[in-house]
Amino acid sequence: KQWYQRRVRGPRYKRHVDNIFPVDPKDGLVKGEMQKLTYYALTNPRKLDRIGNYLADYLKYYVDHRRFEFAAVAMKAMEQLLQACRSASINLFVESFLRMVQKLLESPDPALQILGSTSFVHFANIQEDTPSYHRRYDFFVSKFSSMCWSNGKNDTNRALDRLDLRDCKALS
Repeated sequence: KQWYQRRVRGPRYKRHVDNIFPVDPKDGLVKGEMQKLTYYALTNPRKLDRIGNYLADYLKYYVDHRRFEFAAVAMKAMEQLLQACRSASINLFVESFLRMVQKLLESPDPALQILGSTSFVHFANIQEDTPSYHRRYDFFVSKFSSMCWSNGKNDTNRALDRLDLRDCKALS
């Protein structure tokens, strides 16, 4: 059973977000429910910040409780919403996305660090209508730099090194 109760009542955006998570995380996102959430977000752009915060809460819970497959599902949902939604209110949504990436990068699990790195690269490649220069990238600069200088010997650390070089390029 999930950490949340499937909502019958409550805010519509929370019901939509609750429904995108499968019973078994190996199944990935529930595609039909993800399409409904995307449509809802596109038709109600003022709810993007709440949707982003709610997804960030999911990710934080799943990472803290070491349920990494569900954390990956939450991140994939956020990426899809970020790709689909381009509006003036996207800046509040992006802040939630960057908090999620930061949480993944702070995780001790290399798979989550790789997921956070690739998500950041995807985010950096999105063309924005009005770029926002107020975002704080200090954490990402220091984290990617330190990851590039790590001297890991196994394949996972080498993969992280290659990703971090792309991440540093994405910051520029």
